Amino acid sequence: MSDRLAVGIDADSKTLVVACHGTKGSARITNSASAITKWVSGLPARSRIGVEATNRYHELVVQAAQKAGHAVFVLNPRDIKHYAKGVACRGKTDSGDAQVIARYIAKEADNLHEHVARSPAQEQLHVLLQQRDSLVRSKAKLNLSLGAGASESAIFGRIFVGLKEAIAMLDQQIQQLCRSGEQHDLYRRIMTIPGIGPTVAAFITHHITRWPLTSSDAWIACSGLDPRPNESGARIGRRRLSKRGNASLRQILYMAAMGLTRSKGGKALYTAIRERGHSSTASFNILARKLARIAWGVFKSGRDFDPAMLKVGQACFQQA
Repeated sequence: MSDRLAVGIDADSKTLVVACHGTKGSARITNSASAITKWVSGLPARSRIGVEATNRYHELVVQAAQKAGHAVFVLNPRDIKHYAKGVACRGKTDSGDAQVIARYIAKEADNLHEHVARSPAQEQLHVLLQQRDSLVRSKAKLNLSLGAGASESAIFGRIFVGLKEAIAMLDQQIQQLCRSGEQHDLYRRIMTIPGIGPTVAAFITHHITRWPLTSSDAWIACSGLDPRPNESGARIGRRRLSKRGNASLRQILYMAAMGLTRSKGGKALYTAIRERGHSSTASFNILARKLARIAWGVFKSGRDFDPAMLKVGQACFQQA
């Protein structure tokens, strides 16, 4: 714990609700650059500020607070939800949420990692990947809500065509940025891994260089593909994915794992995993984790993919 001021922020598109630990009530400020700058300038030096991750609503205050020299923590909303239950909060309001975040920062900040600001190049790629992910999700939701065949109908067909064209244009911009950016060599090397195409390589390149990671385990944790222990006494329960990392990265690695099974080495590895009794979904998750570790190896070694890495994985599953 620390005697530095702990601040909690509940952010939406228009306002920020701000609460300070140890102080009752909250304040509401406009979610605009000018209002945030004025508010941040009145905080004690090196205050600790916590805000839940949102789509884009938290980013103005995060940038302003870091620029002013404060310690900023971008929090997983699920953690705050469970923390609120753990401290017996009996309701949910914007002010209450801000107070819970402030309390969480006051008690837990010493065990948290400060937010790492994106470089200009990372910010540019981040925005493009976020826009692409939003369009892909919207397209999938429309498919589900409008029913089978909607994309081919006279009424809705043009919407799907427009979405498909927009996604293709974003893919073109993403690939161009990756090929010409500071990580262009890593981007090329990641694409030498079977099952990984230009879009998947862009996601991996962006996220694997996003944080100062020290090990492949930390990288796997960032994807949420790490198995979560489920043990108590003599009981050893079934392990499930933590899903604590970036959901988009995890999903695109899963899709890459499905593509990997269409290659010779990938198909053999998938078969070896299934023969261990894993379901198809669990097998693809294992393959996705394997791909992530291979990508880490390519990242750290500075060399292209070595096909022997898949053979080693296959042998491990066959011998186990």
